[in-house]
Amino acid sequence: MKKVFVIAKTTLQEMIRERLFIVVIFMAAGLFAISILLGALSFSEQQRILANLGFTAIEVASVGIALFAGAFLISKEVEKQTLLLVLARPISRDQFIMGKVSGILTLNTLLVFVLGFVLYLLLGANPSILNMFTILLSIWFEALIALSLVIFFSVVVRPVLALLMSFGILMLGAWIPDLQFFAEKSKDMFFIQAVKVVTWITPNLFRFNWKSYYFLELGLDGQDVIWMVAHSLGWALIIFVFACLIFRRKDIV
Repeated sequence: MKKVFVIAKTTLQEMIRERLFIVVIFMAAGLFAISILLGALSFSEQQRILANLGFTAIEVASVGIALFAGAFLISKEVEKQTLLLVLARPISRDQFIMGKVSGILTLNTLLVFVLGFVLYLLLGANPSILNMFTILLSIWFEALIALSLVIFFSVVVRPVLALLMSFGILMLGAWIPDLQFFAEKSKDMFFIQAVKVVTWITPNLFRFNWKSYYFLELGLDGQDVIWMVAHSLGWALIIFVFACLIFRRKDIV
């Protein structure tokens, strides 16, 4: 575990110095500013607009870091030839992956909850802390699934393609209800069966899309939260295991 911790610490320090992190912070700050301006135009909807755009800003920041950092996680180390130096030491490939993933997850955890705290203050510290925490947790788990997908694809294909494939699966997971609606309307059996397959082979992100003032105000069902945690951890664990298995056999010379 000490080796994993050292790699995670180094990854976290590198990520904070990356331009990507600075760009993401500015994007999140820009969305916060836009939400405040739009809220000021409609005083009756101020908190609703601020909450909806604020959670969207946090989602874009966390998922964006997970996708872009994860896509170039291995290729960057191979190009710099630092991966060979690391693996020359008594560190396994699984420990390397675990350390890198832990570093990105640590950064994302800090990012989600710091931005969440800022949003909480902007909302006047009125919302329920439990509801706020649950929504932030759902965003964190979405970023976890994004990271697992992009790392898996990055050990198989090139970084840009891994990024596009992961983003596509995330979109499918969010659009499943729309696909089901169109499939039922079309009455095409092939389309209906295809949507059923997609529902089984993609993370059902639509089931914990809680990034709105509605859920912040009214709260969430405990069973839905438990399902979200189990579903996300299950998907992430399975994908990370497959990624490690493939990475063990990957030629990095």
